[in-house]
Amino acid sequence: MVGISTSFGMTGQGLSLRAGISNLSSQQQALQTQVATGVASDTYAGLGVNRVQALALQPALTQISAWSSNVTSAQNTLTTTQTALSGISDIAASLSKSLQNISGTANSASVAAVVQEAQQDLASLGGLLNTKSGNSYVLAGRQSTVAPVTSSNLATSELATSITNVVKALGSTSADDVLTATQSLAATTSADSPFSANLSVNGTEASSLTSVVQIGQGEWISVGTTATAGTAGTDSSTGSPIRDLMRNLMVVASLGSTTPGTAEYKNLIQGLTTSNGDVTSQLSDLSANLGVTQNRLSFQSSSLSQMQTALRTQLGNAKNVDYATVSTQLSAVKAQLQASYSVIADMKSLTLAQFI
Repeated sequence: MVGISTSFGMTGQGLSLRAGISNLSSQQQALQTQVATGVASDTYAGLGVNRVQALALQPALTQISAWSSNVTSAQNTLTTTQTALSGISDIAASLSKSLQNISGTANSASVAAVVQEAQQDLASLGGLLNTKSGNSYVLAGRQSTVAPVTSSNLATSELATSITNVVKALGSTSADDVLTATQSLAATTSADSPFSANLSVNGTEASSLTSVVQIGQGEWISVGTTATAGTAGTDSSTGSPIRDLMRNLMVVASLGSTTPGTAEYKNLIQGLTTSNGDVTSQLSDLSANLGVTQNRLSFQSSSLSQMQTALRTQLGNAKNVDYATVSTQLSAVKAQLQASYSVIADMKSLTLAQFI
């Protein structure tokens, strides 16, 4: 009798039962993990037939996440760029009012006040051109780590000094000559005088330096603008509204050397007024174009979000458990374990007499 009960664990039937219990215990643990995590398996191999779909969906989700990140970054850049352009436009509008105030028979005191304001606006303009979003200069284009203007104060820059020297000659030279000469100086700045080497190019080339990012499959978009962006120069413009604004401010900041009320003075103010009107209009158009890009990015952000939600749902269907099914399976495994333990307990209590 003792031999039967103590040797049960070494019999074929006992070993088979113990193996079955071990297998059922593993199943129970796996099912309990599924209930706790909501995921069918923490490996692709464990997903069975669904692993192919899961393997295909995960890279797509990663790609969409990258595009969404690009869109968000571009939106932040454009928001900051619009703020900078708004400040620059305010300077241009203020200059137009100042020019109106000193046109005609302006007195020296009025001119002096406008000169001081122009000098202050040049300092402000330099700060706005070097506006940053995070660690990037939003008006620098692709070389976003390099400041668009290198002079700490545009009013004291080499360009400003050169323009002042030209304006001083008003009277001995015509207003048209002064306007032409100062426009040429502003249009042909050399590296770091005051613009960075990268941006010391004509308006058309500067426009091509705008940052480009991918926002979808085969979809790329230009983000923002550069400080010297524009078009090819003309007889009355450098081609860049910001260059023109800078030139106009520097000329006005140099008016202290002129004689208000003279014919050439009036012609100079009229030329600056016409130029600055064009600047204001071009800055407005630039802001509107950036607004179009912002709208496109908003639409793309919404589209990517919808795609991401749809793919996550599909991935969830492939990876997530059906709680009702798992609960049923878990109950069944528990019942089988209990039955197996009962069988072992009964067999261990058997005696020889019970076999006779």
